[in-house]
Amino acid sequence: MGVAGDRGAWAAEVRTAGERFQDEPYARGVAKDAESAGPGWAERLRGLADLLPMFVGGEDPEKAISALNEAAFRLGWVLPDFDWAKWACEPECQRLAREPSRIACADPITLARLLTSHLRQERLCEGHLRSAYEGGHLTAIVRRAAKLMAARDGASTRRSAVGEGAPLFGRFIGIDYSGAKTPTSGLAGLRVYMSEGGGPATEMRPSACRKRHWTRRGVAEWLVARLTEDEHTIVGIDHGFSFPITYFERHRLRRDWHAFLDDFRLHWPTDGDEVSVESVREGRVGRGAERMGDRKWKRVTEVRAGGAKSVFLFDVQGSVAKSTHAGLPWLRFLRERLPGRVHFWPFDGWTALPGRSVVAEVYPSLWSKAWPRVERTADQHDAWSVAEWLKRTDEEGRLGGYLNPGLGEEDRAVAALEGWILGVGARGRDGH
Repeated sequence: MGVAGDRGAWAAEVRTAGERFQDEPYARGVAKDAESAGPGWAERLRGLADLLPMFVGGEDPEKAISALNEAAFRLGWVLPDFDWAKWACEPECQRLAREPSRIACADPITLARLLTSHLRQERLCEGHLRSAYEGGHLTAIVRRAAKLMAARDGASTRRSAVGEGAPLFGRFIGIDYSGAKTPTSGLAGLRVYMSEGGGPATEMRPSACRKRHWTRRGVAEWLVARLTEDEHTIVGIDHGFSFPITYFERHRLRRDWHAFLDDFRLHWPTDGDEVSVESVREGRVGRGAERMGDRKWKRVTEVRAGGAKSVFLFDVQGSVAKSTHAGLPWLRFLRERLPGRVHFWPFDGWTALPGRSVVAEVYPSLWSKAWPRVERTADQHDAWSVAEWLKRTDEEGRLGGYLNPGLGEEDRAVAALEGWILGVGARGRDGH
């Protein structure tokens, strides 16, 4: 039966599938949901999945809502014989209304019921869809459809072809960082790309009501929102996560990374709205003079990476020193806002606890030259390369090896304090 085929047959299919799903546990695996849905659902799921970039990429809300409205009716997601008003009063719908995160476990039948309810309510109360969009309900529906589609015939098929196991993550985020200006300044060099549901890495933009370009504060708050969601995520950020051991020795600091973040923030408060790295370096704000480093100092991972600059080498183009000094307080911000949800690799260990998302330091030059830039700027390409490499490597079943590289005991002890660049192995840059 075609997607735009007989609506009566589609409704009957929905009712039959609904009877099959209704007695199953609510939170079941993605692959089981997709396989149980039957072949008639694939095109419908794909139709919604194709809208995901519009909902997560900062598209105009009205355009995204209009596209969803058109696709829902064209593909037959709106159930003609479904008593949506009655269902809206039932416990299942009430739970979904109160907690949109539950949609991440919904089966296709529930997605159809939700879409039907939202679209019918719009006819009775103009503006309902905009409210549902702003509340995250519509994005959650599209995101779930994309994940079901990927489980059905996307990433799982590719893994099967190469004989690898299940992926570690469902979402991949790459960030090309910038230490310019202040945390509230829009920065053209600060770029964010994300891949989820097995789709390609897509650029994320600030919401329509915000600035044209991301701010460091905006990215941090956006990450908190993403990492609060029930999607196992890995984030790669392009700045140093720590300093060389020599720095700890010089300033007589406790060899503890979390204590280091607190001490650094005390002296370099670069997460203050009007505070720039330069203002601290010049002594106008903070106590940076008490926590300086030598531009010749390098971490072991920077030496192994080849080409990576020192986190104290300021005043050069693309200075990782400025990005690092601007970004470290925001790692602390994530730690404080997301207790128990995020694993800071490798400081919290080489293997994350089950259910925790991972935040790791990356060096885009390890991978960016392997792919053509197309129409992306250099900053866009770096962020895209990180997200795309994370996704592809996980699909191929190799990411776990990079998260637990073959380092010797001494290197592991150093990395627990200095940090490590994901993709760099015991002998050097082997993350291609």
